[in-house]
Amino acid sequence: MIREDPARMEMRIAFPALLRRLPVLALADPDEQVDFRPSSLVYGVHALRVTW
Repeated sequence: MIREDPARMEMRIAFPALLRRLPVLALADPDEQVDFRPSSLVYGVHALRVTW
């Protein structure tokens, strides 16, 4: 879509490609230990540790 945010469109392509190339990619910490940013402006995590 032309109006879609470029970063969002990039992630729609990058995440599936990453998971295809690293099929054993997994979170290094339990889900409940992932530290989310409290800001409502930019939602996300402070860090996301993974293993493969």
